[in-house]
Amino acid sequence: QLRSALTLIDDDVARLSDALAHLALQHGKTSMPGRTWLQHAVPITFGLKIAGALSAVERHRMRLRELRARVLVIQFGGAAGTLASLGARGVEVCNALATELKLANPDMPWHAHRDRVAEVATALGLLTGTLGKIAKDISLLMQTETAEVTAPDTPGKGGSSSMPQKRNPVDAASVLSAAIRVPALVSVMLSAMVQEHERGLGNWHAEWETLPEICMLCSGALAHVIQVIEGLQVNAQRMRQNLHETGGLIMAEAASAALARKIGRAAAHDLIEAASRRALEQKASLLEVLMDDAEVRQHFSAGELERLLDASGYLGAAEAFVGRVLAARSGEHK
Repeated sequence: QLRSALTLIDDDVARLSDALAHLALQHGKTSMPGRTWLQHAVPITFGLKIAGALSAVERHRMRLRELRARVLVIQFGGAAGTLASLGARGVEVCNALATELKLANPDMPWHAHRDRVAEVATALGLLTGTLGKIAKDISLLMQTETAEVTAPDTPGKGGSSSMPQKRNPVDAASVLSAAIRVPALVSVMLSAMVQEHERGLGNWHAEWETLPEICMLCSGALAHVIQVIEGLQVNAQRMRQNLHETGGLIMAEAASAALARKIGRAAAHDLIEAASRRALEQKASLLEVLMDDAEVRQHFSAGELERLLDASGYLGAAEAFVGRVLAARSGEHK
């Protein structure tokens, strides 16, 4: 049963990887605000955000592939792991049963050592956590005030019984629900590893409902995320608009770094911080405030300031990172 479950999950993870790769490639140069602590930080690209999810998903694919050899093995040890009831034919019968079940034959029975099933639970818990991260980001980007992405419009899904205009992120809600439940279930599997002697009392029984539930929750979350990513509508224009929402304040780090090369890091940070406050108070752009600052104008012309505060010129290695993730994925699956 676990082998079948892992095969189904692996197929869906591969499908999600394909969808993320397509999205990352398509939006490698689509600028948007990067956000830290839920506030604008510095410019990034949507492709970079998606590539981060893709890189994590690819690590999960590797984990699931690697654990199969350790996990998909027979457990057959008789009363206490010796197969004494089979006399001299214990190993022979064990080999025959493994062959019939198409499972590998481990070095010895492992009934009281539950690391194998706990590893599956933990790997699926990690995967579900990443799915929750993707769902959280998508739902935040769907907020009315942000409106940078929209989940696919599925008839009868996402509407409100009283507010006809709404398209609620219901798929994301389902994924986040699973991401909240699975960690506690994984902790049950880890706690159940502490077994008494050659066969535990109550602990391995706790796995019986827990591991199947982890598999189902993870699989369900995967299905929802796949549906969202495959049909995601990206509003690149709104992303560019949001970059300018703060009047250029998102480029304060770039201005501070450039000015630091002229007057030192601490002095530059204080000057740009004060200029940012003035921009907010005066409802002016950072460019306007810096152009009015005598000390800044000693070091930068108007044209240099305009280029310095151009968000498209402050994306660092974003494009290279997206390319590396896509190239690593292509190399892995040749």
